[in-house]
Amino acid sequence: MVSPVVQVKIHVATGHHLRYEKSADRDIRTLFCSQIYFPIHSNASIRRCLYVKYQIPFESHNIPCADGVSIHAWLLLRDKNRSSQLPTILFFHGNAGNIGLRLPNAMEMMQYLNVNILMVEYRGYGDSDSVRPNEAGLKLDAEAALRFILKHPDIDAASIFLFGRSLGGAVAFHLAQYAEEQKLPLAGVMVENTFTNIADMVDQLMPYISPLKALVLRIRWDNLSIVKSLKVPVLYLAGARDELVPHSHMHLLHKLTTLSRLNKIHVIKDGTHNESWIHGGQQYWEAMRNFMSEAARRTALSLSGRDIVENNVSSPIRPMGDIGGNASSIPIMPKNILNIAQEAMRTTSTSSTTETPNKKEL
Repeated sequence: MVSPVVQVKIHVATGHHLRYEKSADRDIRTLFCSQIYFPIHSNASIRRCLYVKYQIPFESHNIPCADGVSIHAWLLLRDKNRSSQLPTILFFHGNAGNIGLRLPNAMEMMQYLNVNILMVEYRGYGDSDSVRPNEAGLKLDAEAALRFILKHPDIDAASIFLFGRSLGGAVAFHLAQYAEEQKLPLAGVMVENTFTNIADMVDQLMPYISPLKALVLRIRWDNLSIVKSLKVPVLYLAGARDELVPHSHMHLLHKLTTLSRLNKIHVIKDGTHNESWIHGGQQYWEAMRNFMSEAARRTALSLSGRDIVENNVSSPIRPMGDIGGNASSIPIMPKNILNIAQEAMRTTSTSSTTETPNKKEL
């Protein structure tokens, strides 16, 4: 039997292996929607891994959305005693699995960037309400997550960054647009291996329905339109060997992000769709650290009325001071990252835990 982790790789990383189930009572619109969202439920055993393996403080929250749906999130605290002095990243995952399977990535991100991380779980995924995910719903999920973290008493609302990979990049772009429209504070956006829009991905993954997409396609996730108006700093993390989303999509998005105060792109030479963070090495993390530091400076200048716009390709990595504390070299992690998620899903330990009690939702 194929493990859940391997199933996720098949669904997400190989577009030509996406499921196609013929059924007389399913129209093309429903079929295509079923190819986008692949949730895996329950994070119970992986939640135990946060204590048993990593021994880090975290909060588990159920966040109410505007339509009454409740989504689940983990707030990983880099240092509980000084969490309000550190930046916080809202982490939006891809189209398959749940936040538990992204825990190894989030742990490296938290330790190397010296940040708190709110891992957001879309509706229908993991421990969120079991409702069918769709574009409108995921947008509400993101908006609720941002409003929640902005009101959290232990988080600096002026130092919030968004991170999204693949579909998560589209969620992050929507949220950035929403934040600007609602005049909510946002320090920057980092997207990895995301796409221009769903219509372009239909041409790439499902050419057999391309002639009909104008008639049946209601899923937009139109990043191409959004980036043209964004002023918030944006970093594109582009895997040159992305086997699902054409590499050209990231370059086109970067090219059209012309109004941003800071518009950077960092190319990971051997980066694949889901593993760019693994293949990117030290330069991957330094690109993020440098961007966050510069984005914070540009945002501060903007608030003081001295705005600067920069739209060049990323300059060579330069030494930089820490973003909120002393961040050392990349932490040592197990060689086979996926083993962590697999092991966590097998964990049956009943060891006592020290979970931070849920705080009252605001």
